Amino acid sequence: MGALFEGVLDAALGHGQAIIERLESATRHRPHDYYYGWHTLRDIYQVATSGTTMWLLHKHKRLALPFSIASTAVTAGLSAISAWRDPLPNDDGEQPKEQTIGDKVADVVSYTIPSLVGTLSLALNPDSRQLLDQPMDLAPRDPSIPFTVGEHIRNGVSLYATYTIVGHWLEMAFCQLIRLGVMGGDYDRSNAMLWDWWLHPFPAEGIAGVLIAGVLSPLREVLLKTFGGRLLPAVAVSFLANQIVCTSIDYLTGMVANRNYELWDYRNMPFNFQGQICLQNSLVYSIAATLVAWIAYPARQRWLSRLPSDVANAGFSAILPTYAYLCLLYFL
Repeated sequence: MGALFEGVLDAALGHGQAIIERLESATRHRPHDYYYGWHTLRDIYQVATSGTTMWLLHKHKRLALPFSIASTAVTAGLSAISAWRDPLPNDDGEQPKEQTIGDKVADVVSYTIPSLVGTLSLALNPDSRQLLDQPMDLAPRDPSIPFTVGEHIRNGVSLYATYTIVGHWLEMAFCQLIRLGVMGGDYDRSNAMLWDWWLHPFPAEGIAGVLIAGVLSPLREVLLKTFGGRLLPAVAVSFLANQIVCTSIDYLTGMVANRNYELWDYRNMPFNFQGQICLQNSLVYSIAATLVAWIAYPARQRWLSRLPSDVANAGFSAILPTYAYLCLLYFL
């Protein structure tokens, strides 16, 4: 049995090393010097697929070997494209040295060798593959069964991570409305965090998403019961509650991260308070929160309640290292 575990363990260590190397590389980039390119897609793809491969190996899934082979091949391809297409980083102001073909090949090998070693340890050791005897359970989950504590944690963490990115994109869309004159306010294209670092996680949006899931969406059910199923008064009271929560998050975020108005400045907006919040944005955020609490989040919950558990867990194992990579890239 020890020989059986050895190949699987080697494969897991190989993919784990690939994740650690990418996370470590993220800590060495300065956001103002980082540019998006093929290397970005390669790094995100590698940490995501390596995370999924490790989960497949942990659960002894038959899919582990073919998935590892396919993901490693794609990583090698993305590394090759990055080596030939991406410009060299230039952080010191000097002209970077031209890379030779040998340098490019070495770069591709350095990025793919950890997961490649892990894949070969399985492919060349038929004994270890005997341990991978579990098929993927793709049967729809029974929606009548409540989520377990572990599933609630998984869903909450993935919700937070997703909303930090999606919320960022929604802010970009809102600022486009300001640029077009549909909404009032100042359009500042120089804000690199908003416009150029479009994979930058916005924690306030993630916190808002968790509060919608944990407080505002359950409140919807309470209000419907309180008003006897009447939709209009339930939505009206829900909207006011959403406005209080969203405006509070906006204000507290401003007092912590925007005391010098380097991120936003609402002092010229009508009905503002200390330049951190204003009525227009409060209404927009509240409308968005109400749509999420009444439509988007319940739809997500219905989808998750039917999603096969293996698929949900495999997806979460990809989201977690990807989000860690983005946080280390921009926050460390």
